[in-house]
Amino acid sequence: MPTAKIEAQAKVNLFLRILGREPSGYHQLETLFQRVSLADDVTIRTEVEGRSLECSGADVGPVEKNLAWRAALAFRDVAAWPDTFAIEIVKNIPVGGGLGGGSADAGAVLRALNAMAPNTLPDETIFAIARALGADVPFLASTTATAIGFVRGDVIAACPAPHQRDLILLVPPFSVSSADAFGWYAAAHEKEPRKRSRMATPASGIALATVEAAIARDGGGPTVPVSSEHAFSWREIATLAGNDLQDVVVAHHPELSRAIALLMAAGSPLVQMTGSGSTVFGVFSKRPSGGVIATPQGFSALHAQTLTRVADVEVS
Repeated sequence: MPTAKIEAQAKVNLFLRILGREPSGYHQLETLFQRVSLADDVTIRTEVEGRSLECSGADVGPVEKNLAWRAALAFRDVAAWPDTFAIEIVKNIPVGGGLGGGSADAGAVLRALNAMAPNTLPDETIFAIARALGADVPFLASTTATAIGFVRGDVIAACPAPHQRDLILLVPPFSVSSADAFGWYAAAHEKEPRKRSRMATPASGIALATVEAAIARDGGGPTVPVSSEHAFSWREIATLAGNDLQDVVVAHHPELSRAIALLMAAGSPLVQMTGSGSTVFGVFSKRPSGGVIATPQGFSALHAQTLTRVADVEVS
């Protein structure tokens, strides 16, 4: 029975800056995506009876709303294959924590099915399917460990990965929906002028042509990621770091401020919320003694590393 296995690796946002709100209500942003070692385990089998999805380790809601399920159906609609499939996911990534777990599963399904398909779909087709599924899916369906996200985060420019660093993730006992976080931000900043991009400047080291080429993909051009030769150093990342959604999310969930303070006290030079929350992470060149820090009541602490390469699909 044809089988594909893949680690669906999570992401953190090393910076996330909201530039302005579109007439449609969506926000344009720029962010630096970074893959991390925390991952769900995804297995796909074809030549089975019917179509199925089984998840263990977390409650992910109805099957028909699951991004991995939707990714498989979208691939089937475009490729006319497979007629049947069985997807098994072991959840290790916290649900609703801003770590991209559902999007990572969807990206893994797209990559796995394409590795198994009798007729492989081109990258631009996979990227187009991914964009239709959600803003984080294009990055998490790619084979790049680090990338700048433009537009809604769904147009990416791949970058060389920075040196590996340790992470401590503090996960609260609640999630934050992206709709809520962006809604809170819009209410708090509705009268502010649009921000200018900090990319494509001499200080960033990103070539203007790279940024323009990436954003042009949103105007009907070939939907494939572009590449940048600029390698962000951790020093540069620290100067760009920040998450524009953090203040409004902390205002609604002040317990997150305690987690931020603990990671800073542990010596992390870069502490912030990832995505729209609710997970807070700290980057360490060397873990705190014993690898343990104080954890706020109800929170869980997870250890991970930033990655320099994306997991391969294993087909048997």
